Amino acid sequence: MLKYFIIIINIFYLVISNAFSDMNIIKNGKILESKLYSTNEATLVVSKSRKIYVCSVSNSLTKCILSNKKYKIN
Repeated sequence: MLKYFIIIINIFYLVISNAFSDMNIIKNGKILESKLYSTNEATLVVSKSRKIYVCSVSNSLTKCILSNKKYKIN
């Protein structure tokens, strides 16, 4: 029983830390491009720490993916 509890806590921690890191990228990064699909949905291209992220925002859910393209930002 304790083994399952520890597994559940670890999964919860991974999900929460991932959500906070995505919000941190959007909050502290520089938004280069944005495309609105509706009032609650958008796709953002964000620059942070010389890296480019593509972020999808839907209501309060966010998901950011590190781009593997090398862009030169002025």
